[in-house]
Amino acid sequence: MIAGLIFFGIRLYMHQMNQESSKYQSTALVLLNTRNIGGYKSIKEMVDIKNNDNGSAWGNQFAFLHVSIPKLSDKKYENPIEFIFDAHKEINRKKNSLATPLTGMILNMVKKLRGPEVGSYA
Repeated sequence: MIAGLIFFGIRLYMHQMNQESSKYQSTALVLLNTRNIGGYKSIKEMVDIKNNDNGSAWGNQFAFLHVSIPKLSDKKYENPIEFIFDAHKEINRKKNSLATPLTGMILNMVKKLRGPEVGSYA
């Protein structure tokens, strides 16, 4: 919901600066924590999980989602709440797609094959 509100503010700002800019296609990068959290564990449990390699990775795992910002010029957005809900639905749709974990696996493979320096630029 917060991202939808921010998107609405961005579109209002774009419209205020230039009337035509609200019709342009815009894309935002949304940072998403993709780490699976199965609950809090003690240090001993995390060490045992790491040795057994049957648990989630340590630390946070982040991914970027490319989300299209809805256009203000659409007639269906006479009510700002509809704009915010549509942006929220778009983020949830992208977040739950297979593209997010697939991109993470490809970036991890690049880091393993080419090193962390190359993987950080990918």
